[in-house]
Amino acid sequence: MKNNIVKFALMGLTLSALSFAGCTKDDPIGTNPEPNPDGRWITVSGALMDTEPGDGNGGTQVFSVIAQQAKDPEFSINVFDQGQHIKSSRTARLQASADGNYLYNIQYTGADGGVFNKYKVNGGKNFVIEGPEVETADYVSAAPRWLKATEGVGVAVRASAQDPVYIGTAPNFVYKETISDINVISLDLNDPKITETASFELALTEEERAAGYYIFRMDVPVVNKAGDKVYIGVGVNRYNTTSFTIDQGLPVFEVDRQAQKSWAKTLVLDYPSLSNPTLITSDKTRGNTNGYRSTMQYVGSDGHVYQATSGELIGTGGSKILRINSETNDYDDYVFSLDEALGLQDTYIDTWKYVGDGIAFVVYSLSGEEEGGYIARIDLNKKTAQKYTIPNEGKLDFRQIQNIAQVGDEVFIAVAPTGADGNILVFNKVTGEMSVGAKLINKPGNRYIGVY
Repeated sequence: MKNNIVKFALMGLTLSALSFAGCTKDDPIGTNPEPNPDGRWITVSGALMDTEPGDGNGGTQVFSVIAQQAKDPEFSINVFDQGQHIKSSRTARLQASADGNYLYNIQYTGADGGVFNKYKVNGGKNFVIEGPEVETADYVSAAPRWLKATEGVGVAVRASAQDPVYIGTAPNFVYKETISDINVISLDLNDPKITETASFELALTEEERAAGYYIFRMDVPVVNKAGDKVYIGVGVNRYNTTSFTIDQGLPVFEVDRQAQKSWAKTLVLDYPSLSNPTLITSDKTRGNTNGYRSTMQYVGSDGHVYQATSGELIGTGGSKILRINSETNDYDDYVFSLDEALGLQDTYIDTWKYVGDGIAFVVYSLSGEEEGGYIARIDLNKKTAQKYTIPNEGKLDFRQIQNIAQVGDEVFIAVAPTGADGNILVFNKVTGEMSVGAKLINKPGNRYIGVY
């Protein structure tokens, strides 16, 4: 170990820059991360409390380890005391390269909201900004929704509903429609810069608009296998068109949270031009496809795109996984029901990870329950599911989870109650076996939200 420390110093790196948190072993592997025996880093992220426990609005800390450490239940990670802060006023929306050697972030809100940064992962708390910062706010606002849509490419989007259109005079106003403004950009993640931009209005069908439906958000873009289309998930709200209040002589229509949801929809654009916007619709579920803070659609091993839905009303069948056909670039008849596969009601997919050959791991909750977070391994071909029994599952809250990591056949999920310690859980995609990995040291009010 002495020789390794000498080498470490000669490389111009300080021990503090790469010290590994709270390891219970006398000789932590992390004090000598060069070379990395696994060929990649595994980064853990955590969201800091701002004013309320679990709000995640105090910013984001990250810390990276090698796979051997992530799988070791005797190894401890304390991202909040010993990690590096990632630039962002609120929770950073992080993405990572497939090899784990880079993190990407677009700062979310604040004075630098919309600024893109690329970080080189060097182990421990050593994350170094590489390449230029890229300003995206002029195109997609200071709080854009974005993902790594394919390796080396990011796509960010903003959906903004226009004011409702109505006819008539007070007090006999009649609701007519709401149309949305959409802005989309693509980013080169290897040589950071904006490569394409697009702006357009987007409307639902005349019948849907008249009924009060409108697009309020878009997210989770993914580029298809052919590389000629990008699919963007869509969130749809519905105004109560029959009731309104008057403010300064004008009608104010409220969103009806209990109204029937619209059929699931996806925006399809030509790629890389970001042109020719088209909405496709599935009649397999009434729910949203935009997710919240994590990837919700993946290109499958068969070339089709598999897309998780969420937000279905209680009693209407829970979250589904739909399929966008690689030949038609439209929904086909495939549907996977998590409710049916698990024999449950009102499941809600918080996030999931397609890991190859029709196998995926789903992190879910139950609509209507304030607490409770669960994990299942699913087979999309057989339409079956295996639920795991995980520690503290009745106290978990995965609503802010951002990422699940995969290294070969192993899948890594950060599992810890808000403000309490937990562990990385490691799953084998082939056998389905679950094992307990590194301990996650928490602090009151904070959350562990991702592994990259």
